[in-house]
Amino acid sequence: MRATRLTTASLPIPFRVAFAHAAARRGEAENILVQARDADGEAGYGEGCPRLYVTGETPQTAEAFLGRRRDALLALDGLDALRGWLETHRSDIDANPSAACAAELALLDLFARQQAVPLDALMGQKAGPVVVSAVYGLAPGPVFALQRLRFRLNGMTDAKLKLGGPHDLARARRLAKGGRLRLDANNLWSDPDVAIAALRPLLGHAWAVEEPLAARDVAGMRRVADATGLRIVLDESLCTRADLDAVAGDDRFVLNLRVSKQGGLIRTLALIAAARAAGHRIIVGAQVGETSLLARAGLIACAAAGPSLAAAEIGYGLHLLRRDTCEPSLTFRAGGRLAAPAAGFGPSRHLWSLFPD
Repeated sequence: MRATRLTTASLPIPFRVAFAHAAARRGEAENILVQARDADGEAGYGEGCPRLYVTGETPQTAEAFLGRRRDALLALDGLDALRGWLETHRSDIDANPSAACAAELALLDLFARQQAVPLDALMGQKAGPVVVSAVYGLAPGPVFALQRLRFRLNGMTDAKLKLGGPHDLARARRLAKGGRLRLDANNLWSDPDVAIAALRPLLGHAWAVEEPLAARDVAGMRRVADATGLRIVLDESLCTRADLDAVAGDDRFVLNLRVSKQGGLIRTLALIAAARAAGHRIIVGAQVGETSLLARAGLIACAAAGPSLAAAEIGYGLHLLRRDTCEPSLTFRAGGRLAAPAAGFGPSRHLWSLFPD
């Protein structure tokens, strides 16, 4: 059954602690939320996270995209129609991925509720628990020390360290002693030789570095990989299928896929299938400040990645956010374990309040 109403809103949820990296600093969630409601009053919900420095989007451009495409989205009567529409409008979605993601997830949630099946079943997957990485931002020394203590007490040994501070080497040494470590430069350097020199002291402590150079500088990143022996994780450089085609089959590259960045769950699952076929390892990542609406989609992406899954960065939920869009919140527990949605998973009162009947 088609949706008869598509409504947008935003919920700027404050963070418990600010999170920073080389490209940005955030103190609250920045999202676009969509409710898709049908004639019987059933409703589905979706979320996207527009990021100017990742996809070129802002909340304003996301709202504009949804305004332009609202009538077309309301004409879609099921999963097959939605798949076809996404493919037909690929270039527009490439330019507006988080907006498309919010609408797509809302429609998928609605279609699943209409059929009385879980979202993962609708997508042909079985979401199970995953172990989430500890992610360290650019934080002052006392904050870093407290984060490390909390992650260690929680039994989380797989870690990702954001680079760009004066204590990168000391922190990398500490984290590498506790488990597997990867680095994230967030496009910190513009020259491969500069990046190689900066990374050299860190060799032996990490297995990979994410986005050391400007986005899509694939040739430069290959030089970094060859000179350091580190795998290169592509994030800002991997937004579309064309980006994947540029590196397909090159095992120097690990792919960080984020549902909002890729333009929704359907496109993410297609990229995962192509990445697996090309032999790539996959990280299922998240935009800082994602709520449980996107965490649920991330769990489905993890299931699709199967044995190619190298790490998961989803499900920070109430560890970072002061409130969530769903109850119960999809937030990792002991050992970094993030479980599939429990019975009764649905919109929280905070989400309900945005969409009065």
